[in-house]
Amino acid sequence: MSDENLILLSQSGDNEAFSQLVRKYSADAYRTAFMVLRDRDEVEDVVQESFLTCYRKIKSFRMESSFKTWLYRIVVNRCYDRLRKLNRENEALNKMSLNLKNGSEDIHSSIESRLDLREVILDLKPEHRLVLTLYYGMDFGVQKVADILGIPVGTVKSRLNSARNMIKKSLTVKPI
Repeated sequence: MSDENLILLSQSGDNEAFSQLVRKYSADAYRTAFMVLRDRDEVEDVVQESFLTCYRKIKSFRMESSFKTWLYRIVVNRCYDRLRKLNRENEALNKMSLNLKNGSEDIHSSIESRLDLREVILDLKPEHRLVLTLYYGMDFGVQKVADILGIPVGTVKSRLNSARNMIKKSLTVKPI
């Protein structure tokens, strides 16, 4: 059944139709949230909250965009909300840990000849990881990524370029 039919049925109160939408898009929603949050528990909460939001607001969905775009927009917004909350909580912990070090720096240097691409991507800022995930992982075009994130096309292009450059720089073999 098409998304449009499932949405219309969901809007008229058919819970099974909405369940089909959840099954169809849950893996993509999870993958997108994971690229931003990198914590399975947080991701599961965000995806669940996102689908709950979709369920509550399905009647107001006007089909001006695809359901997938609408859902991703909700997932991305929930991820950013969660990151803001986690960052506030982590700031206090970071300040405490900096005070505990008393200026002494840990010297843990190991020679790494190769970096795992996945690790490099996970070390990028969330906005860069998200753009990479939507563009390469979900095969969305630049315009679609801009629509999902609610940012200008130029910003998407800039973030893609920055992310590529950061990856290149991280993957360059450093001299021993």
